[in-house]
Amino acid sequence: ILPEVAGATAERVRAAFAARTVETETGPLCCTVSAGFAFGSTDGMSFDKVLSAADKALYAAKRAGRNRVLDIRLAG
Repeated sequence: ILPEVAGATAERVRAAFAARTVETETGPLCCTVSAGFAFGSTDGMSFDKVLSAADKALYAAKRAGRNRVLDIRLAG
């Protein structure tokens, strides 16, 4: 999957969640999504390292204010 496609797809999911309100017994609930992904050359890189990079992007999105999509470009 191309980085642009992954980013655009994640952004569509994020926007769809943000646009909805769920009615609960205690009142409306707004939902948000934070997403992180990694892309780039992964030659010789273990799955765990790629997953760790994506996890770092996710937590960076949360630290940056949540409800956003961030990516990490892997060197290689």
